[in-house]
Amino acid sequence: MNSEINIPSVLLQNQAQNENQNTSLNTVRLTPNAFSNNTVTFVVPKLGSVLDYNSSLVWSVSWDGYDATKLTNNQRVCLKNFSGCLNTLRRARMYVGGRLLFQNPDVAQVVHIDKISTNPDHLEEVEDVKLGGQHGYYVFEGTAPQTGVAKLSSDVSTATPTFNRVTRALGSFSTTGTNNAAWEGTILLSDLFPALKGGIQLPVKFLKEEVRVEVDFETDFNEVAFVIKNTDALNNTNISVKNPLMYLDYLTYEPQVEAGIMEAMAQGITIPYREISQIIKVIPGYTDANKLTDVFLGFQGKLLMKIYFSLRSANVVNGNRTAMERGNGRCRSERGKNMKWNCLVNDLFIFDQPVDTASQQYNYLSMAKQYPIYVFPNSFDYNKVWNQAVSANDFNADSVDIGGTPSDPAILTKPQARDMVAGTQGYFGIDLSKYGPQGGINPQNAGFRVGSTPIVLQLTYDGAAANTPDGSAHTVECFVESVKVLQIRNGMVDTMDA
Repeated sequence: MNSEINIPSVLLQNQAQNENQNTSLNTVRLTPNAFSNNTVTFVVPKLGSVLDYNSSLVWSVSWDGYDATKLTNNQRVCLKNFSGCLNTLRRARMYVGGRLLFQNPDVAQVVHIDKISTNPDHLEEVEDVKLGGQHGYYVFEGTAPQTGVAKLSSDVSTATPTFNRVTRALGSFSTTGTNNAAWEGTILLSDLFPALKGGIQLPVKFLKEEVRVEVDFETDFNEVAFVIKNTDALNNTNISVKNPLMYLDYLTYEPQVEAGIMEAMAQGITIPYREISQIIKVIPGYTDANKLTDVFLGFQGKLLMKIYFSLRSANVVNGNRTAMERGNGRCRSERGKNMKWNCLVNDLFIFDQPVDTASQQYNYLSMAKQYPIYVFPNSFDYNKVWNQAVSANDFNADSVDIGGTPSDPAILTKPQARDMVAGTQGYFGIDLSKYGPQGGINPQNAGFRVGSTPIVLQLTYDGAAANTPDGSAHTVECFVESVKVLQIRNGMVDTMDA
């Protein structure tokens, strides 16, 4: 019996051609051209076809007063709770010749805010290992009053090297591996310079001028670390940055592809990217209830995408450093009491009604990040029990255990152990654009064009007595993403507003 079989034409008309699309990846370990405890400078070699944005910066944080013989019973210092060694990173700049190409005004805060939308498992198991933070937790099921309390994952009796648990205890740097107790941090080049997050790969080989990267470091002990035990007083609180390196990934294409890159550069390449600007305002302390404060951001004529901001009470209240500052440094945000907020763009409010609940704030921050955000339990809402005696109703633990060493109550009291976590991660976010995190940037529809009037951030919260965090001076830090354009023509680069 004969039967006719219909075969798709695509299977009959084989028009495929052999193509050579080999791409090689080469990694270069780059040492600094200049380095001090405050700044490091790298000159990027002109290799490969393009520099991949997944290159990385590696650096070590050292507490120079570390004494291994006193680690367990006498002295214990650790990195900040959630941001880890990020607090040592301040500003970053990338130059081409003498022209500033990209900048990051505060690497620690920008990266910390960016990572709060990371999958919590990845955040705990990968990012915490790279940066020394502690986002993992468990709910204690022991006896009252600790039953149901959220505790840091390190706060368990098994938190020793014997159990292969990472501990963020900080020690000193040594070139001998077995003696090296410093913390080695790692971030991607695209974290250092968010302008590269759209997948921008720089053709450094074809640029006429050298590419230079500069990073400023923060080494103030109180900003980088905190003490949980000092039976023997700490005589040396010096923090050092050691052994900064860059691992640069270069992609090398086939000659035909390189020829295409050169031809495109001759005609001119235009690449939109996002620039992050930082605005800082200090609101003086007050005792009034429901007081409104306007924070003028400016940005007239700019094409904006996202606005993130934090609100921080004073680092020192009533003559003492607060637990919020001790546990987090500047990488924190605290909702004010009975807080409401809104934003004026082009004389119009972004939100129909002021945002007056933590759940709304969480929702808008998730919208800005385009992913659900993850923060430690009870760290997003207002902390109602600051400095009050520990209660059975407290949701956060009143103890800290780092690497199997419990904190000394004389150094870190039970209320302080709770307050350095509770209400410290309440960040704010406003989405003025619609774009996918990996989808690149289109200036025509990626942002919100600001007119001739400045952006105004309106904050309302209750004040209190001057010897409390609520009544202290508050710092508002805004990180605003605007769209700019990178132009590359005949090996020369320039930037301009979109």
